[in-house]
Amino acid sequence: MAVTLSTIADPLGSKLILDTDSDATAEANVTGGTGSFYAVEIDNTANTTATYVKIADASSGTAGTTQNDWQFYAPASTKLTYIVGTGMAFSTALTVWAVTSAAALTGSNAAAATSPTSSVPIKILST
Repeated sequence: MAVTLSTIADPLGSKLILDTDSDATAEANVTGGTGSFYAVEIDNTANTTATYVKIADASSGTAGTTQNDWQFYAPASTKLTYIVGTGMAFSTALTVWAVTSAAALTGSNAAAATSPTSSVPIKILST
């Protein structure tokens, strides 16, 4: 088996956002402005239930009230990375939170705003 090491002249992202304690309290404006995101890593290894990381194209937000634009699922006791090769553009900023329900904002919002038992570290690669 051959191994090749290449230098990347134009990397996908220029910012790595790390939220070490993602939960139902939204982290507002984590990118500080517009751009695109290319990867989302979710470390749900400390939880025995599934977690949903929700991201809004907004400068602020509230779990259970703010409609997310993207949602990423992490099964119980797993760490995984979602790659978006061509990037997902956002026009304001990214606001992010993690909850235990995939529920949309219809009817009661209570299920959409429940924090995981343990905090969920997440990383976002963006421009």
